[in-house]
Formats: sequence, C-alpha cells, structure tokens
Amino acid sequence: MKVAVTGGSGLAGAAVVSHLLDAGCEVVSIDRRPPPHPISEFRLVNCEDLGQVYGACHGADAIAHLAAIPRPTQHSPDQVFRTNIMATFNIFEAAANLEIPRVVYISSMSVLGLPFSYTPIRLAYLPIDEAHPQAPQDAYALSKTLGEDIARAFVRRMAGGMSVVSLRFPWIHSPQTFQSVLKPLWDDPAAGASNLWGYIDTRDVAGACRLALQADTSGHEAFYVSAPNTFMKTDSLQLAQAYYPEAEFRTRLDGNQSLFDNSKAVAMLGYESQFSWEQYKWT
Repeated sequence: MKVAVTGGSGLAGAAVVSHLLDAGCEVVSIDRRPPPHPISEFRLVNCEDLGQVYGACHGADAIAHLAAIPRPTQHSPDQVFRTNIMATFNIFEAAANLEIPRVVYISSMSVLGLPFSYTPIRLAYLPIDEAHPQAPQDAYALSKTLGEDIARAFVRRMAGGMSVVSLRFPWIHSPQTFQSVLKPLWDDPAAGASNLWGYIDTRDVAGACRLALQADTSGHEAFYVSAPNTFMKTDSLQLAQAYYPEAEFRTRLDGNQSLFDNSKAVAMLGYESQFSWEQYKWT
C-alpha cells in the first residue's frame, strides 16, 4: 500500500509515517515544513492549494489526513477555520478525482465542543461514545465537525467508491511532551477538565491510523480512540463528579479509567492501546 500522509512532519504525523514505513508501506510524507528525520519521499505542499495536493497524492492507494492547525489559541479564528476546512476539502476532492478509495481523517474529541468552548459544555453522559451529542463553538471544533461532514459528502458522491474512517483523538502526546505538559496537571485537575483528562500516545495514534487504513469498513465511520486511562492519578469518578456533575454515568468507572469509550474502535478496527503514561520512564 502506498499512503500519502499529510502533516507528516508534525508530532503525530511523524509517528504515523515512521510506523507505516516499519509496517512495510510505501509512504509519501506531505507537509509545509521538512520532516524531523530524513524520508525518501517527502513533498513540500500547502494543502490549501488543490493543485499541489493533486500532485503529491497522485499514485497513492490511501491518504491519512493529519495536516491542520491543531488548536485555535495561536492563530486567528478565520485562519484556523479556513486552513483546516480548505485542506480537508482539497484532500477529499483530490482523492475523489484520483480514485483513491480509502481516506483516514484525523478528527478530534473537539467535536464535543471541548476543550476550547466559549461557554461551558454540558455532557449528557460518561464515558463518551460516538452517539454523544456534538456541540462545537470555536473555529477548531467547527473545522473538525465540518471535516467529518465533508467526509460523508464525498462518500455519498463516490457511491461506494470511497470509504472514510474519522478518528476522534483526545490530546496527543509523546512521553517527552507528557512529562513537560501533562504531568504538572496532576496537581491541578481543573486545568485538564476541559480535555476530560484524556490523552493518547503518538505511537497509538500511528497504530490506530494503520488499522483504519486496513479496516474492512464501508461508507463513513467515526471512532473515539484514546489511551485506556486519563493522564491523572485521581480516580475518574471523583473527577467527573466534581467537574461534570450533570453527566449520567452509564458504566462503572474503575480507577483512572478513560472517560472515552473505545469499544467501537476495538470491535471494528481491532484497536488496543499499547502505551500508557504509567509505563513511561522519565529522566
């Protein structure tokens, strides 16, 4: 399989590229900046330019679309929205016309409206699964929610000629970024509440992408995919009751169990998290 990976120079994208190469795939890494490590096929591409996307994706069997402005905090809202939406539309437009049958779209738990909402988000229930209502408010959450709408539109347009898997990840981290960014939040649970204290290791992101590329699915399917635990030492039930008292608890929460339900990804993709912060060895 030849896979075009957009955003291949980013934190998650670089892990996806490395993992797919190790799995025997042919990979074209696509980004607006050079990769952190040399790769034989790299294309310097602005995904807002459809012609550049056509050229970079030509000959690919599948696309993993990770390229995006990852948060709305360092760019203006219009820039976040325009960049993410145009990049996503262009990827699907190119995939349709180049007859690329499988696209993996990196969505986000932000379709819930978290963590960048302007007004508080009320959760209907916990743990979160794919049926939970979506309530985007900010430019980033809107771009990810509408990105899934774009995916569904192209699946309809291609009438069976394209299938799409949308992966809704929580906060993506490596062991190094976990230590510097998330570990300090052990003493400040309120700071992690808007993320539902959720995270996923970059290597599990990569594994989930490979499974999504290979999965026997049709149409459009969306999945929440996270680590099995929160990034906190505190029991999840205690955290949820303190910060989301309105939420119904649909299953028992054991220890620091994740507040995201991976069961659909387990059943349909064969996903099983391999990496947890409790295994990390920090210097």
